[in-house]
Amino acid sequence: MPGSKASNQRPRRRLPLSKKRRIVELTLRDGASLRSVAGEQGVNRNSLYQWQALYRAGKLNAERAPRTRPVAPRATFLPVTIAAAGRAPQPPGTQSSASSIVQLMLASGAAMRIETGPLDAGLICALVAELRQ
Repeated sequence: MPGSKASNQRPRRRLPLSKKRRIVELTLRDGASLRSVAGEQGVNRNSLYQWQALYRAGKLNAERAPRTRPVAPRATFLPVTIAAAGRAPQPPGTQSSASSIVQLMLASGAAMRIETGPLDAGLICALVAELRQ
């Protein structure tokens, strides 16, 4: 029947690195063969061959944490407050010669302070768009 296991196959099992290391070290003894150690320990020869490569690369030394997908750093946005710098708001359509200060506090703790002419929505939108990249 397709998809079913033959009766002589063992279910797949996960061995800890310490046990894999111990089994590989059995193959390093004088007169030991990979085939005989695999048979005695009840492991697949191909698996044991791969464990030997890991052993030589130093990757069977310590237990590894369970595999997790790497998490890409995500941008964290903080609340933005626009505070008046001690002057009355300008009516729409009027120009002021006063300068404005834009200060950005990033989640990393870094701060950016930009002194500019009259503050407008276009400047804020451009800054936010650059930060998103």
